[in-house]
Amino acid sequence: MRNAVDGHSRLIRGVVRDERGGSVPDATVTVIDQQGSQVAVASARHDGSFTAHVAADGQYVLAASATGHEPAAVTAMMAGAPIQTQIVLSAHSSLGGLVRAADGAPIAGAVVTATAPSGHVVATAVAGADGRWELRGVAEGGYTLVVNAPGFEATARTVAHTAGSSQPVVVEMRSAVALSGLVTDAHGGVIGHSQVSLLAADGSMAASVFSDEDGRYSFTDLTPGDYTVLANGYAPVAATVDVRAGRFVNHEFVLGVQGR
Repeated sequence: MRNAVDGHSRLIRGVVRDERGGSVPDATVTVIDQQGSQVAVASARHDGSFTAHVAADGQYVLAASATGHEPAAVTAMMAGAPIQTQIVLSAHSSLGGLVRAADGAPIAGAVVTATAPSGHVVATAVAGADGRWELRGVAEGGYTLVVNAPGFEATARTVAHTAGSSQPVVVEMRSAVALSGLVTDAHGGVIGHSQVSLLAADGSMAASVFSDEDGRYSFTDLTPGDYTVLANGYAPVAATVDVRAGRFVNHEFVLGVQGR
């Protein structure tokens, strides 16, 4: 249905604009009455303006849509005299980029999450085999991107997103380095609450933990390099472990009898 114009019709004038105030040409405006029936359809001109005619006074909904934009609707009250209205459309917007390792290799399966300043999650995407990801329907504004992938340290960065921007966001992730193991005695029994210390190559203390009830211990987010691992509880036992990027090293201690 297009506009039905007669000597008793009421005139609705309006303009369709984007969020920056620019005109949205070729937008389609559909006029719907209170019964939900379509009573008129208008096309926006090159300057975004449109006109529509309705047969009677009353309340109407004007729904506008355009390629590359989210649809929007406004309410208009017709009471004899022509009315003027404005409909603002938000541009379809997506935020995308690439997740890669330090050597430039794409990281497939990385999970990218965008959070608003309020802390609410806005959108989530999973990187493809080429490391590329895209978050659709993300409005303009500032976001924190949190990226997780198995074998890599979690990464967070702040981005300022502008609708229509084609600049990809490249996130580079560092390989995660972890060292874990088990502390047992000479008979195979687990030793809980044994202090396990990690010494850097220069002899300084890098970290220290206690084994849990099952004798297990774990160090995470380590810098690649050579470490000396020292376990106490019975006679102290030390071992040198080579920890490299992307490796999850497991080292088991067997402690002897106390004092021996």
